[in-house]
Amino acid sequence: MNIFNRTGAYALAVLFTAFAPLSAANADELTLGFPGGVGPTDIPAILALDSLKANGWDTDYIEFDSPDVQTQALLNNDIQIASMGPSTVLAANLAGADLLMVANNNHIDLLITVGADIESCGELDGEIVAYHSDGSTSTAHLRRYLKDTCPEAEPKLMVLSGSANRAAALLNEQISGTVVRLEDWIAATKGNEGKGKVLAYLADSQKTLLTQTIVVSGKNIDVNKEIVSDYLSALQQQLDAAITDPDAFAKAAQPYLKGSDEAQLSGIYRELAERGIFTSDIALTKQEISDTITFYEEAGRAEAGELNPAMVARTDLLGE
Repeated sequence: MNIFNRTGAYALAVLFTAFAPLSAANADELTLGFPGGVGPTDIPAILALDSLKANGWDTDYIEFDSPDVQTQALLNNDIQIASMGPSTVLAANLAGADLLMVANNNHIDLLITVGADIESCGELDGEIVAYHSDGSTSTAHLRRYLKDTCPEAEPKLMVLSGSANRAAALLNEQISGTVVRLEDWIAATKGNEGKGKVLAYLADSQKTLLTQTIVVSGKNIDVNKEIVSDYLSALQQQLDAAITDPDAFAKAAQPYLKGSDEAQLSGIYRELAERGIFTSDIALTKQEISDTITFYEEAGRAEAGELNPAMVARTDLLGE
């Protein structure tokens, strides 16, 4: 698989051709876009492409430098499918785009982690709790957890970009709590066992909130409908494989994650499967869509009533 980033020149070209005439992709051609570098939870989506390639499809994927460039590429049909967070979809549609979530790539993989001496959410009162940025998805989930679990607590919030960086800072006792991705926590705690712990798996308390979805362009869906449907079927097969045999899946994933350790990957994939972060049914539910819209309204990302499920999702492309 040829992996490359499209930067500056491409970004400008996309922006200036946002209203170029749509050219339909061939029925056996498919390019998938990611908003950044890929990680363990992205591998089922990539292996789904490979399974289609084995059946004669022309497939590729692109790691973009930003969700904004990824969005423009999707609108222009430079890519036919994107792995994308709902916050990007909602923001784009509020700005006049027509993006549609069509399947669930994985459930929320965020953890609330704390220092070894912290026993409850309430004990974070007055302690330093780090987050990625004011506008990030993980920060919105952290704030929701604090509001739901210990609303009286007033931690000292600070910005520390990067999930892996926050995990390292916690284990070095520079902060008392943070929100991190499961895969980063497993990597950081190897050799650092006992220096920190998981206080909450957000997949347990925020399981109806969408966090990583498969997205298409509404204006392009008629020309891409068949390839989208076939791709979603292939994706479900790969997720089933990851759930059924995480160790074998880790071996298949390793070539796409340079520098990764197979044993560590096996631990990551076992945890993803056991925690239900990989889903046995990628179909979106009405509750998930509605709850996710409400979540972003409450987080101040959209005014109440500006968005509805029909504007941001489509649920009829599986199995067509």
